[in-house]
Amino acid sequence: MIGAAGRHPADYSRIVALLPPALTQILRNRPELAGVPSVDLLERLLKRPELAIPALLDLDADCHVVSQAVQAAGGAATRETLAGLLHDPLGRLGEVLDTLAGHGLMTLDGGPGGGPDGGPGDDTVRSRHPAGLWQHPFGLGRPLREFGKTVTAETLKTIVRTFGGQPAGRKADLVRQAEELLADGAAVRARAARLPAQARAVLESMAAGPPVLAGTQFGYGPVPRSQPVERLVQAGFVIRDGWEYELPREIALALRGDGSKPALTGPPHVPAGPLPPGDGVDTALAAIERARALAELAATESVAELKAGGVGVREVRRVAKALGLPEQEAGLWLDVAFEADLIGSEQGERLIATTFLDDWLERPAGRRWRVLAESWLRLPQAPTHRVVGCCEEHMTPLPPPYGFACEAGRIRRAVLQTLRTLPPGLGAEADRMREAVAWRTRAMAEVPEAAGAFVAAALREAEWLGIVSGGALTTLGRALLDSGDSGGARPTSGSTRLDSGETHTTPGHTLPGSGDVDALFPAPVTTVTLQNDLTAVVTGVPSPELAAFLDLAADLESRDRASVWRFSESSVRRALDQGTGAETLLSGLARFAAKAIPQPLSYLITDTARRHGTVKVGAAPSVVIADDPAVIAELCAAKALRKAGLRRIAPTVALGPLPPGETLRLLRQAGHAPVGMAADGTIQAERPERRRLPVEPDPGEAGFDAEAAALLMLGGPGRPAPGSAEQALQDAAVTGEPIVIVWKRGEHYMDDLEFGPGTVIGYCHDCDEVHRMERAKIKKAYLL
Repeated sequence: MIGAAGRHPADYSRIVALLPPALTQILRNRPELAGVPSVDLLERLLKRPELAIPALLDLDADCHVVSQAVQAAGGAATRETLAGLLHDPLGRLGEVLDTLAGHGLMTLDGGPGGGPDGGPGDDTVRSRHPAGLWQHPFGLGRPLREFGKTVTAETLKTIVRTFGGQPAGRKADLVRQAEELLADGAAVRARAARLPAQARAVLESMAAGPPVLAGTQFGYGPVPRSQPVERLVQAGFVIRDGWEYELPREIALALRGDGSKPALTGPPHVPAGPLPPGDGVDTALAAIERARALAELAATESVAELKAGGVGVREVRRVAKALGLPEQEAGLWLDVAFEADLIGSEQGERLIATTFLDDWLERPAGRRWRVLAESWLRLPQAPTHRVVGCCEEHMTPLPPPYGFACEAGRIRRAVLQTLRTLPPGLGAEADRMREAVAWRTRAMAEVPEAAGAFVAAALREAEWLGIVSGGALTTLGRALLDSGDSGGARPTSGSTRLDSGETHTTPGHTLPGSGDVDALFPAPVTTVTLQNDLTAVVTGVPSPELAAFLDLAADLESRDRASVWRFSESSVRRALDQGTGAETLLSGLARFAAKAIPQPLSYLITDTARRHGTVKVGAAPSVVIADDPAVIAELCAAKALRKAGLRRIAPTVALGPLPPGETLRLLRQAGHAPVGMAADGTIQAERPERRRLPVEPDPGEAGFDAEAAALLMLGGPGRPAPGSAEQALQDAAVTGEPIVIVWKRGEHYMDDLEFGPGTVIGYCHDCDEVHRMERAKIKKAYLL
């Protein structure tokens, strides 16, 4: 631990000497570490296994092989030694090591600037986790030398005798003697062949891995000597360690054979077929519209949640019907919109739109789509197959939109990586991708029950977003994954992003860059073509202002490259009900129209406005007023309005027992155009209530600059002095480690720190209470 000023990790100077590539690359691959205030603290965090294991699991099978090889070699080995341990026909060792170093899992001392002072290195690969991240690398147990006091001299003598030696000397001599005998693989295998069949089967299983058997699986109490594993102990093949039985590494290697070496295979071949090219923009525009429609539905009607959390099956069906979508696709947009903060949960009772929705609607189409696509890429679960999938007991679908721990997110990223390796114009089916996806992520082996379904779900959801078409990446999908801040899949060996390494182009074809996602979308259109059939056609993506105006007075029929709205009496009346006058509608149409307003549309608006408000409804509980006594007589006698219970009390006035809102609904259902009336007799506009749940803006939305973060970490403005109290407080906040704070002339052993404006709040174990301290008055603090 670092506790005093001026002290740094042993390889601090080497990290500095390798900048900007080394530190910048680590932060680019592991952006969750970008907020660390200093390099020495970063080094401590990189050594923490609980932070390293998720990063390692996101890498491919070759990275896992090399990581295990370094651990098996004792945590450090030269490149030459590693090359001797592995079968590497494709020469991938160098790029795999670069990938591991780029994720902060290894340090490479070889090459220029690799030494501790920036000079030539010693060509040594060192793990940041000497104890290892694998419980049993390559399925092997501990070497004999590491058993320590667990193995007795009598056990070692048994091993020596078993394999034809004469025990001599002390315990260390016996270990060396056993190692020499076990180096003869043929002799070990010959001796194993003479074991009883059951014992030989157990031995072969332990040699293949895992190398440890728990004694409790044979029942409680001492394991009978007749058990095959006990026979292996007596024969000198297995060592008993308390309640566990372990096969030494030397014996396992001898049983596997002299030529057995872990292989670096590279990505498997993916059978692919030709597909017509697609840019994905039409589907992306439809995705934007569906997310918008869902958020607007949540704004006006809200989406009810179950008491146990999430949206139930009936409510999902209602949402799907309102959006005109299959239930499975409606589930996707619930998950994506929730992750994108377009909708949020209000006290766990209902989902409503958020304040971020208004900002999102004002953005260009490309940026709106990126928010949706990146939110989908971040999801840990599969929205269209919402199961945990780890075993049969966890195959029950969970209700949307809340996320949960699941391997589907890693599989999704691996699917996209696999598609990224295919040349443009080639695609693959889900079944043909499984081997390649399994090579890229260990998650496929973690969820065997659901792995195939997760691959299919990733392709299906990517199709609905416009990232994939027919099993191939669209132009839009490639542009998204090429961009550095897409949040997409983690890189494979030898690449820093998904666009480096395995990239395919065809002659004359240039893949879009990171800035071309927006460029692929058509520019916003500010004019509309009005037609005699009362339709309004916008060729391209309508600007937010134009779309809002048309949504007010017309009904959207389709949205694609060209969007079509249709005006009708009910849609115009809806605008009038919300307080928009006929003159305002006509002037707005004239402003947006590419040509003159068609006569049928003009007549529709003026005629609807003329009849609008001839009937007025007030509260008492309902007062219906009309200028024409004949209208009141007609309303009171109409069979269609029998539920309204209207009763004439004056030539132009009728009373009803229902609330004004229900009376208005019944009158409109009967074909009339009533308006609400306020208590003072004025017309009351009926603007639909659009609720908004406040959300905090995402600080990472502006993008992540790894190089700037690296420079800031090295000593940019605002970094506290090394060894200062402020640095210790920042370190404790990042690492969660306990800290001792000197405050009010006493030392306080604290943890669970929370930082407020100028204050520190935390639990003090010495005082057994929560303290609130002013940061300016803390002069000394240090981590334990």
